[in-house]
Amino acid sequence: MSLSANISNISRSSLHDGPGIRTVVYFKGCALSCLWCHNPETVSYKKDIMYAQIKCIHCGKCVEICPDHHIIDGNDMLFLRDGCTHCGKCADVCPSGALTVSGKEKTLSDVLKEIEKDLHYYKQSGGGVTLSGGECLLQADFCRDLLKECKEKGIHTAIETALFVPWENIEKVIPYADLFYTDFKIAGSEKHKQYTGQDNRLIYDNLRKLSETSEGKIIVRIPLIPAVNDSDEDIEQFAGKLSGISQNLKGIEILKYNSLAASKYQSSGREYTSFGDTQTDDEIISYCKKLEDKLQSRVKVFCVI
Repeated sequence: MSLSANISNISRSSLHDGPGIRTVVYFKGCALSCLWCHNPETVSYKKDIMYAQIKCIHCGKCVEICPDHHIIDGNDMLFLRDGCTHCGKCADVCPSGALTVSGKEKTLSDVLKEIEKDLHYYKQSGGGVTLSGGECLLQADFCRDLLKECKEKGIHTAIETALFVPWENIEKVIPYADLFYTDFKIAGSEKHKQYTGQDNRLIYDNLRKLSETSEGKIIVRIPLIPAVNDSDEDIEQFAGKLSGISQNLKGIEILKYNSLAASKYQSSGREYTSFGDTQTDDEIISYCKKLEDKLQSRVKVFCVI
């Protein structure tokens, strides 16, 4: 039986998820619940109905097919989420794209067809495919088979993961991944639990093991969240955790905080938590330098300005 996976989106022509021009495959489902998550529509394992009110043209087609959950109230179309079964019939008939479904079962062949559309661009730019999420490694068998197919076609492969998965899931993809982007969000275990719902002991253990088996293939990503993990004390804690494996890393990337995901929260019916303003260029450059100094320049700490 052919494997299938629950895919939220397949994004072509990405320039920020690995070298060159890339196709990013976003998987549904994540065991963490980070308060600043940029892809809230990928957290649930189930389908999500996304409603972008600004795109609604008030045609009434959703009301016709599902009057229990869609009503027109004056100049507004209201989507009543309570009791919705996420069948997606409303999105199927929406002509403007105001209603869409996040999460569709796709076969290996389905995903490969999308990836292969840009083979020319991969070859010209040194790009390839990146598996992301959510947490792609919760669907590890599919990831393994997909990456294997890509490698056989000469496509560069990368994985974005928070590493909050069983080690055996990671082991399955190691032979077929050219690059790992691994999140390490907060160094302190209890603080990590406060902001993500889980402590980071499994994450760090997996990162340590991965650094031993995939030397030079790992970029640790630290999303810099104002007043959460951006203090000098946090830098000390990150350095303490990462110093023992730093020589095996390809780099450490500091990600600027931004609030661009606010509209996604609104579209998916979730509450958005703001952590304030993004860091200035000078602040994030200073953070990189401080962390690199603490790690005695054993690994490059960088950011994209």
